[in-house]
Amino acid sequence: MKTKFKKNSSKEFILEFFKHSKIKDKKGILTISDAPLDFEKFVGKKSPYKIVFDIDLHNKVKDSELIMQGSYFLIAIRDYLRDKGQTSLLKINIKNDLKTLSKNPKLKKYKIMEITESKGFLYKFSFLSDYQYLNDKKHSVNTLIIKDKKFLDIDLAKFKLQKGNKDKFVDLDSLENYQAAKKILDKKVNKEIKPIKLNLKEKLKKELFRVKDYYFKQIKEKDEEVDTCAQKISLLQSKLRHTFYERDIDTLKRMIRESKERLDMLKKRDYRERLKTEEIFHINDEVKKHILSIKNILINITIIYYPVYNLKVSNKIIIYDPLLDEIITPRKK
Repeated sequence: MKTKFKKNSSKEFILEFFKHSKIKDKKGILTISDAPLDFEKFVGKKSPYKIVFDIDLHNKVKDSELIMQGSYFLIAIRDYLRDKGQTSLLKINIKNDLKTLSKNPKLKKYKIMEITESKGFLYKFSFLSDYQYLNDKKHSVNTLIIKDKKFLDIDLAKFKLQKGNKDKFVDLDSLENYQAAKKILDKKVNKEIKPIKLNLKEKLKKELFRVKDYYFKQIKEKDEEVDTCAQKISLLQSKLRHTFYERDIDTLKRMIRESKERLDMLKKRDYRERLKTEEIFHINDEVKKHILSIKNILINITIIYYPVYNLKVSNKIIIYDPLLDEIITPRKK
């Protein structure tokens, strides 16, 4: 499933989660029936679930689940997926005999003399991705199928999957394929979030301009106040030098003293340093708000095995993978 950063991303997330249940989408209401039993126990409520995405509709539809940021039902799905993390083993039964393989168009040119069977393995990794930015949260599920550390674009729904026998494969190591899946997921997510990052960058640019402009004006206002105060003192001192009446002299001296006190107070408070400190704080705060936080959580690993055929043709062995419908030439030792 592709991650979608749209208004209905929560709906896409829920549809993906309940894809094996019965879903009815009508008049803005998602009705989910036959939900997984263990999820019903986890959430403490049996299906059907009536899911809505609008507060007005929620008030009209009895027992509906309103899906919005921080809603209980959405958080319950996320927590269920986190707790569900496990490894399961499945198998695909593909039956091919000598006669069937001989009719395969890719094998017609070979004269098949003998068939032996080995095993091929697919690794299906399911990740829960949490995205958070500007107080908004989104969730999505990404499923990747890996074979030999490479991504496979294959639809497993057309094959009949059965529970595998874990006793036969106790030492299967999925680490290298998991690391390959993580790299592919990172590239996929980075490509999908590019529009969001560009949007956040533009919004941050506007907010930083707003903060810087505000503090530029504040500092300029204080600078002008200091200049005005200094000019006032200079003007009063000039008047004092040309005043001869005692009463006027006392008034001018009082005004000069008050203006000097005001000027000293402005200088002692060091308004420039204080405002610059405030500006840096608000700039850092805006940068933090506009960071896109991404968490990818592995919620499930499914290892799928199936038969691969070693075919003896003439004087050599070729390998046929029926799942991929590919001929593989064995590596020379």
